[in-house]
Amino acid sequence: MKLNYRNQLLLALAIILLFNILSTVLRHWIYRSIGFVLCGMLYIIHPVLPKNALTNKKTLLAVRLAGIILILIGIFTRSYAY
Repeated sequence: MKLNYRNQLLLALAIILLFNILSTVLRHWIYRSIGFVLCGMLYIIHPVLPKNALTNKKTLLAVRLAGIILILIGIFTRSYAY
């Protein structure tokens, strides 16, 4: 199955939701961070664009930078609200 923009966005949201629930149930912040890192890696490895977007090196670089930002969010943020 080839991931298009909509499917990859839904997959990323499902990963983040799943790991947030896992983090809340197990009361460890690291699972939330793992979810963000996985989503970031997903966008770095497989950058996808909407159908109407121009496909060139700059737009693919922007998607990969968004993946790096997701990884940085996962690494540098912690939630202790348990």
